[in-house]
Amino acid sequence: MQNILAQIAKHFRINSSEIRVEPIYHGKQQKQNVSRLRIGRKSYLLKQHDITEPVTKSGFTPFQIEKFTLSTLYKGRCLVPRIIWESEQRHALLLEWRGDQTLDSLAQNESVSNLMPDLRTILNVFCHIENVFRKNEAQFKPYVFHFERKQTLQRLLEQGRKTVGYLEHLSKTSLNSSQIERLNAAWASLSDRLLTAQPTLGGLDYQARNIVIDGELPYFIDFGSVGWDWQERRLVQYFNSIGASEEGANFVSLLNRELADVYTAWVTQNRERRASINIAARVDGHHLLFYLSIVNRILHAVARPETSENQILLEAWGDARLRFQRTISLIINADLSDDVSITQIRKMIREFHTNIL
Repeated sequence: MQNILAQIAKHFRINSSEIRVEPIYHGKQQKQNVSRLRIGRKSYLLKQHDITEPVTKSGFTPFQIEKFTLSTLYKGRCLVPRIIWESEQRHALLLEWRGDQTLDSLAQNESVSNLMPDLRTILNVFCHIENVFRKNEAQFKPYVFHFERKQTLQRLLEQGRKTVGYLEHLSKTSLNSSQIERLNAAWASLSDRLLTAQPTLGGLDYQARNIVIDGELPYFIDFGSVGWDWQERRLVQYFNSIGASEEGANFVSLLNRELADVYTAWVTQNRERRASINIAARVDGHHLLFYLSIVNRILHAVARPETSENQILLEAWGDARLRFQRTISLIINADLSDDVSITQIRKMIREFHTNIL
């Protein structure tokens, strides 16, 4: 660290003693690879990449990927931090400081209705970033990380169907053969819609903590890996707050019908000329799958609390019962599309939940 600070001091033509280093926390947890540097009245973000080996076939490291991505997005007028200084030898980037609060933390303290102006802006920036990635697709090719998106989605779909079965079991009710047939048909429809959608190029670290609020503007951060994935999956994870390691936090969904409709309209105008109901259903489907995966994690953590992975999760999420109840509520009360299959699945989960209580 001292060597890096000396280089930064040289860049600013100051003494190292004039740089004040402060830790960055997400809730109670300190982030290990990022620090806030205060130089005079200005703040900067110092990021040191933990992974220093190449992660792409062409031999690029996360540092090189993030450097190229931030530079390209910044040139494309995206709201991302500007690079101030860099050290390839140390795999370090000094970035503009773009706000003290993440969308994740903001969502824990503000209602969705109060956040709507910010959320509309975030959605616009999200879509603009997609456009810039698309326009620079050829230049990004050597930097793309090979992500097994289809296998990942298939695994999540299989897990999600099993999780619905777990909920049925917990409710101490049994579906009859006709109900099982309808559920399987609805799940097959959901799976086909998600698996056959076209992926887009973009960042692969999408979560509400990777959006920081600077005044009235949202800035997207963390682009150490880029690759192909479904944009609706990115949208859902950016617009849902986990609130890990925060006292009294719980899950918060920031997506609603209005935002889903705005996103759908943008996609039909800029990317796909297809029935808008299919796009809205994809958003809805990924939202359902996201929270079913969380239910799965909670159930497994409670069943085996002795494992180190589950201990970390339970510590970060707090009261497992409250988390479970909120997750089910977000599943059954979501209103993102009029898709018949997803509505049917949610209705069955609602009935299971009534019996669980």
